[in-house]
Amino acid sequence: MKKSLFALVLILLVSVLVSCSENPGTTTMKLILSVGVQEDGRTVLPSDSTVLDVVRYTISGTGPNGKKFTRNSESSSVEIEGLVVGQWNVVAKGLNKDGTELVSGSATVNLTATMSPQTIVLDSLVGSGSFSFVFDWSLCSISDPSLSVSIQGPDAGGPESSLTVTINREARTGTVSETLASGSYLMRAILRDGSSEVAGVVEAVRISNEASTSGSYTFMADDTGAASLTVSDSTGIPVRGSLSISGNPATLNNGSGYTCVFSFADPAAVQTNGMTIEWYYDGKLISSSPIDSGGSSMTFQAEYGVHRLDAVVSNKDLGSTGSASYTFTVAPTGETGEMVLLNANSGSGISGVDSETMLAALPGDMFLIVCPNSARIYVCSVQSLSLQVVRTYDSNNFAWLGRTKHVFSDPEMNYVIFTDNYGGHESFTCMRFNPASGALEEIAGMRYEGSVPSYGIPFTNFTAASFSPMSGIIYLADSGIALDYYLKESGNTLIMGGTYQKRGGDYNTVSDMDFSLDGVRNVASSPLSNKFISGTVSAAGGPLQLYESEPASAAISHIKYVNSQTVVTASSNGFSTFRVVPGGVYTKYKDFNVAVRDMARDRFGYLYVADGSKNLISYSASGYELTRLGFTTLEDQILRIALADGHLVALTTGNRLALFIKIE
Repeated sequence: MKKSLFALVLILLVSVLVSCSENPGTTTMKLILSVGVQEDGRTVLPSDSTVLDVVRYTISGTGPNGKKFTRNSESSSVEIEGLVVGQWNVVAKGLNKDGTELVSGSATVNLTATMSPQTIVLDSLVGSGSFSFVFDWSLCSISDPSLSVSIQGPDAGGPESSLTVTINREARTGTVSETLASGSYLMRAILRDGSSEVAGVVEAVRISNEASTSGSYTFMADDTGAASLTVSDSTGIPVRGSLSISGNPATLNNGSGYTCVFSFADPAAVQTNGMTIEWYYDGKLISSSPIDSGGSSMTFQAEYGVHRLDAVVSNKDLGSTGSASYTFTVAPTGETGEMVLLNANSGSGISGVDSETMLAALPGDMFLIVCPNSARIYVCSVQSLSLQVVRTYDSNNFAWLGRTKHVFSDPEMNYVIFTDNYGGHESFTCMRFNPASGALEEIAGMRYEGSVPSYGIPFTNFTAASFSPMSGIIYLADSGIALDYYLKESGNTLIMGGTYQKRGGDYNTVSDMDFSLDGVRNVASSPLSNKFISGTVSAAGGPLQLYESEPASAAISHIKYVNSQTVVTASSNGFSTFRVVPGGVYTKYKDFNVAVRDMARDRFGYLYVADGSKNLISYSASGYELTRLGFTTLEDQILRIALADGHLVALTTGNRLALFIKIE
């Protein structure tokens, strides 16, 4: 009996040992793979956005005694059987449809006889990709463009670094081309004209391993209106939203405050834990704050021009940043023809502005700013609500510049006349203006020092000039003598045409002169008389039939044709309108009790008056009637003004250059 029991125990023990040797402590590992990177919210994506999708996985592990395994799976839930109990180091990689690795993750798994699911988060982006972006400013009138582009990433809150920009001046584009580590980036670009910022843009960029990401942006394009935004939150659910202006105004008015709102399309589906929003205005960061399901808003003040708002929404997960933009245009408001203020101090890039600074209008809506005391000439265009310096000249270019007395020009003729007393005698220089390049070009033989040699008449004091684009003639008044000069356009240059006899007496001294819009008649005023002289233009170019007008209310300092029927005369005491009487005496029509420091007119029946104080007043002329449109009051008194095609510049006693725009 005892022997039989011992044999049974021995058989059972052998059976157990045999069983253990056949399966020495193995189990099954169950893995759940979670991709922590979502790609639904890219503004700038790889050209084939499907390369961002993880479609299969590769899992490998190293365990006790050097045991290893490798598995491929198209499912994020994987079971691996027959693994030795113990500690395993597991690496999982997510691949796209092309077999390119996108993300990876790792975990240490302690296997026991009891199977329990283990989660591996694939939260590390793999590799690098190419990135290119083209910025286009062909819709902007910029003379000296430059572009700075910076990028932040791939880690949120990381440092911002500059990208190299290749400028194509002929195509008016700038291109960046880089190889970047995989991840989410925030790109910021600022467009400048000279030293002044013109526009800015912010874009969210996604880089994926071995993929090409590219995009483009056109500055000041007409893509106005609301923009949509798609971001992925940490749950992987697409979160959609949009940008809009509160109240949906049909137009945005300069100087008014507005609120741009970001709203989630489905607030109930949003998990905003760790989600933030950044607001940018023309590429500049305005604010950054957490965002909840109620959305976010940013208040801004509208300014003239085309502008862009950007909202960048991101959460704590890598690769989950999205951006949207809202581009809008703010146009000036008021009556047609009225001048409204753009910038009370638009000459920040111009040094040496003082009370002696001279202003002159040029073709192409450009201006000359002449500063004799600092011996500088600035050729300026209007960009981004300011005067932008296109070219600068000094005494190395023109020796006489520091002794300049007057500058005369016309926005429809490509010629400029400078007068000076360089060398101790009265002189003048005629130059050609090139609107395409912004250059002042010297004209051979058109610098006269002291006299015109062939005439032998010493110059005394040049005080006024008038330009006739219709006939290609310029009158230049030399006060104190009985003769004035006229210049004629010949081919593509300007030549000395001759002299003409003034009426005499007080009219030898000239305060101002002007041509009628058709170039047929000319008027000239004197600071010594309350009347003015009118005459028709001869075939040779000089005036004929000099008539004396009816008297104005005071001696005349300024005179302008506002249309073919009406002449306006002005002084510090007020201004008067006169009826044009072709071939006869001009008769006074009406007096206005508005003091005049300076005035300018365009060729469309609008008159602009700088009064004796701080006001710029706009008028429209219809027949003999002048109608006041509106006015702008500056902080300082206005000394002088210059009117180009659509803008006006005013010099003030505060040594500022105020810039105005005409409402079309």
